[in-house]
Amino acid sequence: MRINGESIRSFICVCPTPDALGEITGFLRDLSGFRGFKWATPEQIHITLRFLGDAVPSLVTSMDSALSGIGGMRQFRISLAGAGAFPSLARPKALWLGVSEGGQQLAKLASKTEQAARNSGFPPDERGFTPHVTIGRARQDGAMSTELAEALKKAPSPSWECASFVLMRSVLSPGGAVYSPIKEYPL
Repeated sequence: MRINGESIRSFICVCPTPDALGEITGFLRDLSGFRGFKWATPEQIHITLRFLGDAVPSLVTSMDSALSGIGGMRQFRISLAGAGAFPSLARPKALWLGVSEGGQQLAKLASKTEQAARNSGFPPDERGFTPHVTIGRARQDGAMSTELAEALKKAPSPSWECASFVLMRSVLSPGGAVYSPIKEYPL
């Protein structure tokens, strides 16, 4: 892996398979008429294991080496079920799909990526890990409409076999973050 440049914004994640992604994006099309939220694009759908933020290329290269050494995990099933909001449905800042199966394995993988990040020189992540897929972000503070709350009850329940995780680059643009994989790591 060769990385050039001054700073790289990145994170580690698990991405759904094309079939699971299709179910999620279909649901997002149904939600697109609700104003007040910036809805995720298909390219932005993932489960974040560890946000790294902006880092110099040498730190990201070190992280790549540490991630390549993660072992002791087998492929596992991830299923999504239900929708919710951070910090609450009453005052949503981010809307998400929850994880109903595979949460323990995702937590174990997140713990391993956290240790790899610390070993590579990244500061500890104090936020903790809550497995979810972010599907939208509020454009401003305010209450959620009753109609949107009802629509969220129809969230899909896609399921897929997690066979890998990804070190992802994030480039901020006026239209939103653009993600591109730096490297994929098999389990």
